Amino acid sequence: MIIKTHQWAILTAIMVMVALFFGLLLRGWPVANDVQWLSDSRAIRFGNSGIAYVDDLRAVRLSHQPGSLTIEMAVTPSNNYKSGFSPLVVIHDGDDRRQLAVWQYKTSLIVMNGDDFNNRQRRPRVVARDIFSSQETIFLTITSGEQGTQLYVDGILADSEKKWKLSIPVVGAPLRLVLGNSVHGNHGWRGDLLGLVLSGEAISAEAARLRFERWAADRRFDALKLDSTSLFFTFDPKDAAHFADRSGNNNHLKIPQHTVVLQKTVLASTWQPIRWNRVTVVDIVVNVVGFMPLGIVFYGFLQCFSGPLTRHSHLLAVVFCLLLSLGIELAQAWIPTRYSTIQDLIMNTFGAWLGIGLWRLAGKSKKTGCGP
Repeated sequence: MIIKTHQWAILTAIMVMVALFFGLLLRGWPVANDVQWLSDSRAIRFGNSGIAYVDDLRAVRLSHQPGSLTIEMAVTPSNNYKSGFSPLVVIHDGDDRRQLAVWQYKTSLIVMNGDDFNNRQRRPRVVARDIFSSQETIFLTITSGEQGTQLYVDGILADSEKKWKLSIPVVGAPLRLVLGNSVHGNHGWRGDLLGLVLSGEAISAEAARLRFERWAADRRFDALKLDSTSLFFTFDPKDAAHFADRSGNNNHLKIPQHTVVLQKTVLASTWQPIRWNRVTVVDIVVNVVGFMPLGIVFYGFLQCFSGPLTRHSHLLAVVFCLLLSLGIELAQAWIPTRYSTIQDLIMNTFGAWLGIGLWRLAGKSKKTGCGP
């Protein structure tokens, strides 16, 4: 069967548009920031893509690390939680390896520094297991100092690391507080946040119990302010898009109209031992198979010419697909819910190379041919 030059060109254009469409498509949710203020319960509700943040926590930076600190919050998780990590609170200075992260993983809560999410590096962390299974409002206290780090749930100790101090990163700038998402905008948490207090001192087990009881009496954070409080949100807003920091440090919370990417990651490398599961297999198959047709049709288009274009058509087609994939990965760094990785670039390019190789091996290029 003879395919004319303009037909190869049309097929190539179609495949390029398909690659761009799926490469730049938002995954799972719209661009609108999925955050609601619940005035009756004095809470903010996060949906799939919700994010709220403070741009620069100048007053929260500590003079030395690790220092003493206490984080208190009340949360009501959604009954539709995600299978992976979903951040409730992240304090980030531009490097994931230094971040302070409070994450929900399935029905458990994990508090740690850094990005050792799969715990392969065995970095210290405190964990409260299965606390989100009932979807009831719970009061969390995370306190760290000379006594180590403790995690309390409703005033009761859930976990402790006596030799580890949780730290706030101070190296990079700006220091950001992110609620309900990661700085990359693609790890949305689902649930309600009823208040947040961050103080520059550690508290005892008895103080943690008493402060929980004080909050539980009327579910208001107003009476929980300490002398060392550097961040204090009760979610009683001045207006619909602005929540005042009641600590007096002017770290006001922003809730943008659209989901934002605060930390743009370009061609991130996540080389780790592969965890073979359905998501991993699907991702590899999509990245490889998705670029096979594009490589084939552009190779066929180049075969319609003479000279170097024909002689090097295999290489040129692979390079073309590599550059297209590179453009998509660079664009994904600015798209919420997408993540730019070098692995995707390699899989896309390999898919194009493999498609052309199989096409030539099967002798299809000789049988198809190219007409004027």
